[in-house]
Amino acid sequence: MQAHQYIYNINYPFYEKELCAFELRALFGIEIDEKVFFTEIKVKPSISPFIKNRLEIIYEGTTFDEILKQITTDSLTATDFMVKYLQLEKLKKSDKPNKINEVDKIDAVDKLAELDKPDSDSKKRRELCKKVGLCIDGHPSYKTPSKIFGITVYQGNWYFGILTKSDNIWKMHNDKPYTYSSSIGINTAKVLVNIAGKGDTTKKLVDPCCGVGTVLLEGESAGYQIKGWEINSKIADDARDNLKHFNYHTRVTNGDIKDIEESFDAAIIDLPYGNFSKTNQEEMLVIIRNAKRIAQKVVIVSSEDITEDLVSEALSIIDFCKIGKNRISNFTRYIWVCE
Repeated sequence: MQAHQYIYNINYPFYEKELCAFELRALFGIEIDEKVFFTEIKVKPSISPFIKNRLEIIYEGTTFDEILKQITTDSLTATDFMVKYLQLEKLKKSDKPNKINEVDKIDAVDKLAELDKPDSDSKKRRELCKKVGLCIDGHPSYKTPSKIFGITVYQGNWYFGILTKSDNIWKMHNDKPYTYSSSIGINTAKVLVNIAGKGDTTKKLVDPCCGVGTVLLEGESAGYQIKGWEINSKIADDARDNLKHFNYHTRVTNGDIKDIEESFDAAIIDLPYGNFSKTNQEEMLVIIRNAKRIAQKVVIVSSEDITEDLVSEALSIIDFCKIGKNRISNFTRYIWVCE
């Protein structure tokens, strides 16, 4: 058995680097400085806004011919398969923006896949895939493959295995019927869900101040068991309409967190603020205390630093992240993982 069974490839805009690192710590328990990493942990790429590909390693070698030899020796067989060259995103440590108008340029550079020379052009990549395909027993399918194999080279070593790519279907949630200016972005919502569930979709999650359901949408699409409560009846209706728009069936209850009697593995709390909620400190503390009551883990989001309040409520802070809302906004959110 290989020491590392999977290769993951991630990418992110520079302004979400900390958010990406926050998620990877929760899902994989690692700190990384590169956009490629190896692990024995298996998660679906599509649950994350940052994971682009996962390669389940079958063979590895120091040369491409060594990979072909292993495929032939084992008489690898597959039906309706395709072989793709996996272009791995690489971190450019010098890519740090000095001005806001450099953002688009840097994002574009970040998205360019770099290949170890000499196989850097598309024609050679196609030739490599063809050679691999000819070594596999079975019939290829170029339109509707049931299995996709990936071949790639990284730091001088070659890897071959089963390739799974993020489907990005979740991005359609940007077009939900109802949203407010204070709503968190879907990237942040996906990260919150993954931090709460740690990639284990059997976990029971709750968003007891769910607003228009941004977190619920990402929890539902990723396959988590998640429920929502919202004290404002109009906003609760909007959340239901948002879920219905995408044919999701997550339950949204119009009610107060104090009235929740169920128990959950984790609660995700985006503390209310802004035009639709005049939450004072005491009300905030009531929400936090009830979150502790109904869930073993609490992921808390706030527009202010409430670390002292969390400590005073005897919550143990496991991890912390501070992020901006987007590439141009000065709006800041603080996120704590507590037990």
